[in-house]
Amino acid sequence: MPGEASFDETDPPALHCYRHPDRETWVRCGRCDQPICSRCAMQGSVGFRCRQCGRPARDPLTSMRPSQVAIGLAIAVGGGLVVGLAGSRIGFFGLILAWFAGGLIADAILRFVGVKRGPIMAGVLVGGILAGAAVAFGIDAAGMAGALGPAGDEFLGAVLRDQAITTALAAGIACFGAWSRLQLSF
Repeated sequence: MPGEASFDETDPPALHCYRHPDRETWVRCGRCDQPICSRCAMQGSVGFRCRQCGRPARDPLTSMRPSQVAIGLAIAVGGGLVVGLAGSRIGFFGLILAWFAGGLIADAILRFVGVKRGPIMAGVLVGGILAGAAVAFGIDAAGMAGALGPAGDEFLGAVLRDQAITTALAAGIACFGAWSRLQLSF
């Protein structure tokens, strides 16, 4: 019949997105040729790509070279050592300074390693501070045990308990200070 649109039997069937089968689409990935909807499509320099093909092979913000991890750990452990020693020797004021020291540790890591984020960076930062504080507590405990000798066991236990609490608090506060400074950099 003239004037009516006729359905051609050779038209291809409608495509459906590979991730959302309820969505009809006419767009395909430029690399793997899978049908993709507008929600799954990523605009690239050469056309649309699906999420798997459009993702970069190496994300420069989250990936770290082994040398960067080593430098970051060295800075974090050294900073944690200073925070742990200051927290156990200064007391309450060491806890106040720990917040600012954590921010300085994070700034130093960002300066020497580069602006990084992600779970590796968080592990380097927090793990290094905690490891440094544990080393600081070990140094204090060995120094006190050597100075008091076997005669002051009861006194040594009480002092080490107090120092362990203060060192742990200082390390925790430094971790929070470092984490907050790391989050501000993004």
